[in-house]
Amino acid sequence: LGIIGGIIYFVCANKQEGKQENVEVKYETINMITNFRLGVSSFDSINPHVTQNRDIIQIASLIFEPLLEITQDYRITTCLAKEWSKVSEKSYVIKLKENVTWQDGTDFTAEDVKFTIEAIQESRNSIYLENIKNIKQVEIIDKYTIRLELDEEISFFEYQLIFPILSKKQYEEQDIDKSTDIPLGTGKYKITKMDDDVIELTKNKNWHEIENEDSNIKNITIYIYETTGDIYNNFRLGNIDLINTNSVNYEEYIGSMGYRIKQYKSREYDYLSFNCKNTVLQYPEVRQAIQKVINKEKIISSVLQNCAYVANFPLDYGSYLIEDIDLSITSSQEEATQILKNAGWEYDYGIWSKEIDGRTRTLNFNLIVNKENEQRLKVAEEIKEQLQDFGIEITIQELSESNYQEILEKHEYEIILTGVYNGYSPELDSFLGKDNLANYKNEEIQSILKEVDTMASEELQKESYKRIVEIYQEEVPYIGLYRNQATVAYGQSVMGEITPNNYSIFYQFSKWYRQ
Repeated sequence: LGIIGGIIYFVCANKQEGKQENVEVKYETINMITNFRLGVSSFDSINPHVTQNRDIIQIASLIFEPLLEITQDYRITTCLAKEWSKVSEKSYVIKLKENVTWQDGTDFTAEDVKFTIEAIQESRNSIYLENIKNIKQVEIIDKYTIRLELDEEISFFEYQLIFPILSKKQYEEQDIDKSTDIPLGTGKYKITKMDDDVIELTKNKNWHEIENEDSNIKNITIYIYETTGDIYNNFRLGNIDLINTNSVNYEEYIGSMGYRIKQYKSREYDYLSFNCKNTVLQYPEVRQAIQKVINKEKIISSVLQNCAYVANFPLDYGSYLIEDIDLSITSSQEEATQILKNAGWEYDYGIWSKEIDGRTRTLNFNLIVNKENEQRLKVAEEIKEQLQDFGIEITIQELSESNYQEILEKHEYEIILTGVYNGYSPELDSFLGKDNLANYKNEEIQSILKEVDTMASEELQKESYKRIVEIYQEEVPYIGLYRNQATVAYGQSVMGEITPNNYSIFYQFSKWYRQ
């Protein structure tokens, strides 16, 4: 489809001569193609509760909707829910929108929400199990109101309510894991065709937000391929319009020309955890010095081929709560030296030493790493080399996956190189709350964490996070290293604002088109 160019004649008054004259205005033709083409490989199911396919999960967000969703800067916002309230430590009341229908015309109600949560709990295979694991009871108050009871208090629990809701009517007599029916959604697109080779989506004219968002894209064609290599090849040939990849080697498959890219910080975050109960590592100045010595940029360039981002804090993937906080850390052996000397450490013959509890202690630590993770092994070697050049002796202990996990869970180490797949929530309890990985305790931080998700204003929350970061940077219970890089590549013909983050690659999708 195209917008046809031409000439418009406006009748204008000539004030001086009292005459009317035609003014010719020309505008250019825009060839707007309203079909968008995507590709998936290793297809298992279009049902978002059944699939394990990362690309399908992204595409499913155009068809199915959650109670709440996440903005580009990781705020939580409404979707099928119009409001929510934490009414006690373990209880939430959620009011649903009343103008929503399923794509077969039936009403969306609280029954669908209750059914979806219970279906996930019974399925045991859904990727959304983690989201609902703490929900112990769903009570329907009325047609558009539900109460969720949790088994324990969860900071920022509303961030868990991003799982897609399914139709109770469609699945109440069949297993969602085994159903071959085309699933119904409430989203802006609906499935109109599905076979072994292609899935076709068409704009849902009954979408509850249709008046507020008139999308340029009327149809979406999803081609099903055998392998990721097939997707790369078809993107290179111009048969699909966009790919989303975590591969650092994507240029080997699609070349380096004929498309544009947007890169963004992904959720895979690698870091060092200290045991803050260790005889020597219990002192913040030792941890500060280690952080100052480690050159993260060098790790990324020499080990990760410049395909990662320096990461200094668990929420630095784009959370609005830390957007105004300076998280930068400059490596400096001179500063590290001064930190240690100010704390009474002495440097002689290439060894740092200090008398602690009547014994001479040196900066000599074991660094635990999973030997089955080749990348982290190389990173550990680079860290060892950097620290040893400064006089901090590191012994790398390479453990099997099972032994590594056992030590990680028991917190029985001096330093460990590990990582986490960040959630979307700004909660920091797992890093800084009770029983955290670093055996770290700070009463002020724990007091803030207990209150921050119920603070009355965003400004108060931001001030609280600023204080957390100040303490974190001073006491250094962890050293953030890097997070991986994800890439959206899209054809030169794709127009519109491409602004991906970890939650969605389809922000501003209503303004996209091809020409």
